[in-house]
Amino acid sequence: MNDASPTYGERIAAIEPLGTQTVPEGERHGHARDLFALWYSANAEIATWMVGVYIVALYGTDLRSAAIGIVVGNLAGYALLGWLSTRAPRDGVPQMLASQRAFGRLGNRAPAALAFLAGVGWFAVNSVFGSYALMTLTHWHFFASLAALVCAQVALAAYGHNLIHAFQRIAVALLTAGFVAIAIATLFHHPAASGFHADAPLALGGAVAGFSFAIALSFSYATGWLPCAADYARYLPRETSQRSLFWYSFLGSALPCIAIEFLGALAATALGRHADAAQSPTDAIAALLGHALVARVALATIVLGTLTANSMNLYSGALAALVATRIAIPRFAAALVVGGIGAAIAFFGSDPRVAAEGYSNFLLLLSYWTAPWAAVVLFARERDDPQRATGLRAGTAAWLLGVLASLPFWNQAWYVGPVPRAFPVLGDLSYEVGFIVAAAAMFFLQRNFSKVPG
Repeated sequence: MNDASPTYGERIAAIEPLGTQTVPEGERHGHARDLFALWYSANAEIATWMVGVYIVALYGTDLRSAAIGIVVGNLAGYALLGWLSTRAPRDGVPQMLASQRAFGRLGNRAPAALAFLAGVGWFAVNSVFGSYALMTLTHWHFFASLAALVCAQVALAAYGHNLIHAFQRIAVALLTAGFVAIAIATLFHHPAASGFHADAPLALGGAVAGFSFAIALSFSYATGWLPCAADYARYLPRETSQRSLFWYSFLGSALPCIAIEFLGALAATALGRHADAAQSPTDAIAALLGHALVARVALATIVLGTLTANSMNLYSGALAALVATRIAIPRFAAALVVGGIGAAIAFFGSDPRVAAEGYSNFLLLLSYWTAPWAAVVLFARERDDPQRATGLRAGTAAWLLGVLASLPFWNQAWYVGPVPRAFPVLGDLSYEVGFIVAAAAMFFLQRNFSKVPG
């Protein structure tokens, strides 16, 4: 490709030609401020709102503890996102290829495969929520609603980087208006009962555990974006300010998540004892807002938020699949494959109670591998070209040590580790343990770890 004559540039109605290749100088464009709208729209969605709903409805967390936990979890998670974003213009490659610098080509395949599975999982989760909303708005069958959403999402992801950025910029105002309407309607319910709900379905560890889960769920939601942090900043000019990259990514993500997750917790508190029956977004909206005009605005917001989030889940999931498999197929073809797999999984989400429990477990599961992975990538000292990083690296061992160290602290419906089983008040501390152990292991291993041919 001729650097002086870009073939893609800033064109929106053009299929992005690049896959995992390094973005050449002639294709560099955009500004750091573009990342604010992108991350804002990606997170101003109903899955974010449901994080707050589940913190109260499933774990019984009181409103004050929920609010503090939401702030702590999001600040920590999105600080990592901002940090990773600062490296993107320098490398010019997708995030999961950049991590090859720390893991080596062979060791990086496992994290890349997990990132691909996470993209598929998020696509399925958001598609289920969006399909509930579209089904209520149009009175279509669930599967017809799902098919319509999948087609729209795949089209956005297939065109790629520029169209996604443009769509996110347009969506900012509409999503903000929708959630403002939900906020006003929620406040009219005057939620009074804000104490710990001991009768909540998963309130097994008491009020302190509820606070711990509030941090865990909000942090897990944030870390779900870490494996694609660089994907949307890699086209920026190399000289882009790192400070601007950090703050636009951090604020564009943290601000909507804190506000919308707290709004979800407030809505669950307003619903009181009926909150545990709100297993899907449409159930919660109907219980809170009825079926008036504002409820339809809320449902339309859900549908739009599904498109903004899932276009990125598909795009990044396709890039991760290409890194993991090394299959020489076009990026848009990989997006079609990821969309097809995610749609197949979403077909099983027609039961709202199953979707609610699965979503909560999925959020916690994300942090079990992403937190140690992020520690390895952030503290790696290797500076060679990620495209050429071969063999096994210290990062692989550090990552595995972080994941293994977190195992005793796992706390999910399908598995409770020995630590939370003995001390249920602790909730789920696995992400903290995994991150700290991986970072410490990375510090020590990088000094003496011998490179092994891949």
